[in-house]
Parts: sequence; C-alpha cells; structure tokens
Amino acid sequence: MKVMTALGLSCAMTVGAHAATADPAVRNWFRDQGYVAPLNTVIIACHGYGCVRRTEISVSSGWFSQVGAIMRAGRYSPEAERKALSDAVRIYTTYLATQFGGRPDVPRSPPSLSGINGQMDCLDETANTTSLLLLLKEQGLLVHHDVASPQSRGIFLDGRYPHFTAVIVEVADHSSWAVDPWPRAPGAKPDLLPLEDWQKAS
Repeated sequence: MKVMTALGLSCAMTVGAHAATADPAVRNWFRDQGYVAPLNTVIIACHGYGCVRRTEISVSSGWFSQVGAIMRAGRYSPEAERKALSDAVRIYTTYLATQFGGRPDVPRSPPSLSGINGQMDCLDETANTTSLLLLLKEQGLLVHHDVASPQSRGIFLDGRYPHFTAVIVEVADHSSWAVDPWPRAPGAKPDLLPLEDWQKAS
C-alpha cells in the first residue's frame, strides 16, 4: 500500500492511460477535481477530506471474484443490478477501511476529523465510489447502467450544505441514480435512490 500526498508523474500517466476506456465526462470530473481516475484494477483512493490523503490500492483478483459473483447474480434486471451494486459498495467500503488503517470512517464527516487518515468527506466518498463504478463497468460487471459524472445538491443559500454523490444512469430508461455511501459507516449499504429524490433531500 502506498500513501500519496501529491500527484506524481506516474499518477498523471494513469489519467492518460485510462482515457481510452472511461467516459470523457467522468474523466473530466476527476481531472477538474485534481483527482486520479482508476487504471485497470488500481484505484487512487481519497481520504482525509478533499482528497488531501491518497492511497494507491490494487484491487485483488479474489476481491473481484467475490464482487463479480454478486454483480453477475443481479444481471437479470436493472433493479436487481442496483441491489447487487449496493452489496458491492458495502464490500468495497469495508475493503477501503482495511487498506487505510486507523479508525474506520465516521459517517457524515465531522469537521473535527478533517485531515485524519481514513476519514472521508463527501468528495472523497464520491471519488472512491465513482472509481469502483468505472472498474465494474470496464470489467463487464455493470451491464444495465452507465457511469455518469458526480452530481451535487445544496448551495448554502438554500439552507443546505453542499454535498456530492456518485451517479449511475439506467441504460433502458435513462433514469439517473445516486450512489451515496457518505451517510453510512464502512460495511453498510449506501443510499441508492433516484437522483431527483437525492437532490431534494437535505
């Protein structure tokens, strides 16, 4: 495991190497945030709030075998795939917690934990979840949905703190769905609901 506090040349090359397979809009989101999109089975996972800490994680074949079995079981419908994806994210957040070490992530990112190893705000969670979604798509494990650019809600003026989420889009009807593990502890299923409903929440 390699902990990274800044992007080096190898990470810049990772973004370029990933360009052939990731949706351009999603790649642009990673680039615009100053983050790194995944390459093959390597994720540059964000933590510390605002991705101030970065950990290079190689997702093992054993992990993919477990998650792949779950995702393949949900291939018979979009609804089943979303249910399977909830389980995949649950396993993924548990895996990230073991890789980061230290205290498991506290839900809803209390300000007092900013900068601490393993603690994630909504941008960290969004980047990490989007990385997982891209890997699942590229491994052929996400068939009823595409990966879309993350979305946000709240602008202070409306009385809500800004919040971000990863997003998938159902291929059949083009409906957008939020995939948001931020309110939950590692190992819990994420909020996975229509994006419109997520955007209305506080």
